[in-house]
Amino acid sequence: MKKILNSKLLKTSIATALIAWGTTAAAQVKVGVIEGLSGPPAIVDFGESYLQGIKLALKDYQAAGGKTKIDLVIYDDEANPQRAVSLAQRLIQNDKVPVVIGTVSSGNVLAMAPIFQKSGIPLVAGPSIATNITTQFIKESPSYIFRCSMVEKFQIDEMLDWGAKNFKRIGLIHSTTGYGNFAAKEIVEGLKSRGITLVASEAAAPGVNDLTPQMVKLRDAKADLVLNFHESFELPFRPLPRLSYKPVIAGNWGLSSQKVLEIVGKDAIEGTVMGQALDITTPRAKSFDQRMAKEYGKDYRWPVVAALGYDAGMIVFKAVDKVGKSDPVAIRNAIENIDGIQAISSTPAKPFSPTDHECLDKEHVFLGVWKNGVVTRLK
Repeated sequence: MKKILNSKLLKTSIATALIAWGTTAAAQVKVGVIEGLSGPPAIVDFGESYLQGIKLALKDYQAAGGKTKIDLVIYDDEANPQRAVSLAQRLIQNDKVPVVIGTVSSGNVLAMAPIFQKSGIPLVAGPSIATNITTQFIKESPSYIFRCSMVEKFQIDEMLDWGAKNFKRIGLIHSTTGYGNFAAKEIVEGLKSRGITLVASEAAAPGVNDLTPQMVKLRDAKADLVLNFHESFELPFRPLPRLSYKPVIAGNWGLSSQKVLEIVGKDAIEGTVMGQALDITTPRAKSFDQRMAKEYGKDYRWPVVAALGYDAGMIVFKAVDKVGKSDPVAIRNAIENIDGIQAISSTPAKPFSPTDHECLDKEHVFLGVWKNGVVTRLK
């Protein structure tokens, strides 16, 4: 009888252990991350910075005692849309992730977003900025596509309002990539609605590293404000000293990267304006900046992109924690209804709604300016 009882107790103990193991296993969730971590330097700068923010957010989530164990499954899309699509399929079919964050290139996001939408896997896009990333899906029932990043239209509108008020002669330099042409179109249309015509519009193909001819034409057109929407953000600055030409340059938020400061130089970049979503003078942003510098040292280069990566990560991790298991539909709903986010960027506490899947709206985007080696809010 004693042996029978011991046998029953042993079986009960094993069953209890298996139940406990199963509960632990169910509370472990994979989060997919796709970023541009190789390829053109500007892409890598964006991708690494956003990923740094995501990783710090996970560290903070764990330190705060998050009940769900979260593992990141990270892939490099190499700034290639075909590879981004392949990685999206791999995350869904092989890794079986219930949610994904990424990526840098808007073209890559636009290529892979329909896959996530069709598969019912929520995507929090970032740091891509093409205006239509979430809007093309928002009328789906439901939309699985969110974003935590700058929105092109918002930064351009803010810039054109400021430019129209403060400058008489506005010129444009842009790349001939899909992004560059898209931005140029929005700028031309935006200025037209404000009753303004560009005094000169110059373009350069990818791989062209000397923009002297384009900048000569802008100088000869007497453009006192040059809008810079070329992905190699530093190139328009290089010929300026030789041309005795010093316009105000304003453009894509990429101009706020520390890497651009290092290449262009503190004096040359002084006064350059760009879209922003991080006010580095606030106590929370200052503390984050110091923590990132300590965490990543010289590899930390871009406060606003890292901050949005952090906020995207925290939104996803809190949603996963609320659901407590690998359930894409429940996680999508939790992301859409998330509230109480203590963001580093200007992302609001309740970033999303059923009709708005952007963490930043127009009122959260402002202009920043390089001043004494630091990007501060333009006043």
